[in-house]
Amino acid sequence: MPTVADASILLALKNIVHFGDTDVFPLPLERHWFEEDEPGVLAVLRNFDVRFDETVGSYPVTFEKVLTGVGYNGFRAATQIDPLWNAYLLALVIELAPHIEAARVPVERNTVFSYRYLPDLESGGLFSKTEGWRSFQERALALASDAKFVLATDISDFYQRIYHHRLENALQLAAPNKEAAKRVQVILFKLAGGTSYGLPIGGNAARLLAELLLNRVDRLLLASSVTFCRFVDDYLIFAKTREEAQRALVTLSDSLMRNEGLTLSRNKSRLMSASEFRRASPLAELEHSDSAEEQRAKRFLRIRWNYDPYSPTAPEDYHKLVDEVAGFDVLSMLATEFRKARVDESLVRQLVRSIVFLDPPLRDGAALSLVENLQTLYPVFPTVARVLRKILPDVSPEAKARILLELRGLLRSGSHIMMVPSNALYAVRLLANDPSEEVDVLYTQLYQAPTTDSLLRRDIIYSMTKRGAHYWLSDLLKRNAQLASWERRALLAASFSLGDEGKHWRAQREAELSEIERAYRRWLGIKNNGAPWDIPI
Repeated sequence: MPTVADASILLALKNIVHFGDTDVFPLPLERHWFEEDEPGVLAVLRNFDVRFDETVGSYPVTFEKVLTGVGYNGFRAATQIDPLWNAYLLALVIELAPHIEAARVPVERNTVFSYRYLPDLESGGLFSKTEGWRSFQERALALASDAKFVLATDISDFYQRIYHHRLENALQLAAPNKEAAKRVQVILFKLAGGTSYGLPIGGNAARLLAELLLNRVDRLLLASSVTFCRFVDDYLIFAKTREEAQRALVTLSDSLMRNEGLTLSRNKSRLMSASEFRRASPLAELEHSDSAEEQRAKRFLRIRWNYDPYSPTAPEDYHKLVDEVAGFDVLSMLATEFRKARVDESLVRQLVRSIVFLDPPLRDGAALSLVENLQTLYPVFPTVARVLRKILPDVSPEAKARILLELRGLLRSGSHIMMVPSNALYAVRLLANDPSEEVDVLYTQLYQAPTTDSLLRRDIIYSMTKRGAHYWLSDLLKRNAQLASWERRALLAASFSLGDEGKHWRAQREAELSEIERAYRRWLGIKNNGAPWDIPI
């Protein structure tokens, strides 16, 4: 009997295809494999399931842990997991997810709003579209109307500090599939580098597991008559008096420490009056005391941005967003933020995303304003890069040349923006569309730098393939024995662009390929059979 049902594997694949494997890194090429060769990938993951112990040994759980930015001066470690292991981990957690959701504080309590499991088999979505950050904010406003004080706080380094044995206990109590729970622990231990704490940031498997871990604390707070609501690691506590709020904070701190070994962030804990909290909320009613700028920002943040291109109503939803965005002067709002020493990250992220919905002439101007203010936009660079990638094919040739010139300048100068590995990944993929010969030089220097990780080298290989840099790829074929597994798989894809040379190289390496790599190579062969394949990165 399989540990994971085919339905769970297929839902995991569909979720990754439609929504990506993380919200931190650019999408891996394997995402297209998952979409276009579902039966082949399903067979591979079935084999993972049937021969789990053997596969862990023969096909290690590879990952790369790199820095990603948080604000202007902070960093955290994010983990890119091998795409197949990521898919299998997500399938395991989906197998357990109905039991995880059943164990949590019920939705009807209007208390916990993050990642409520409600799968959509058509789109591959895993979470409720009605329960989320917006409903969390709406509930908070309602509770604040009946309180005198609001205490806002969050857990310090939440994902990084989750203890595996405490999570294992929660899984064993919640789910009857003990083997699936055990395998989750095996994979997490590998991803943590042999330590017993930490969840990989950015993926849906970790999100569901983290929610289960906090369920005990949620229930303890409710049993202690604490009025609160939570979204991920953010807690809002509502009280009639300062004393009541402080007692609730002690209860929360004690419950987290004793039960989960977690602590609250001292710097982010804030006690405020209920009226102060209501006024600061992006969903609050506009007040006469608000400045015109504050009123405009609040109205903009009220736009519902959960546009799903795979929804049956996608065309209507898209045009509705276009109409809503048209009611705002996005360029003016961005210019206002650029004049500040520190931008409002939530507002700027939404402004940047809205550029996709602007008319073409405005879109050109907005894109240029982004690249001219990248230093100011440093905390939201991945969002900027994702939007630039979407609109780059449609901007004017002049705007496109300017965008690529600015990005080349960041790499050439060794900007601190590009020193953050996750940012460099996005920039390298964008510059694959740059016809300048200087990009080949910059890529080569970056590839050879001793500080460059294997993820970035992988993306340089893909980018050089897209650029048609056959001389560089041919030279790399001769040195492939020195490559890490991420790079070897990228070179396997790149070899198809080298004609007979690539064909002979693959034939010579046939015996070295695992069954998994052979399955990947078969799909690559189909993609490259006929017209040259424009590698989708």
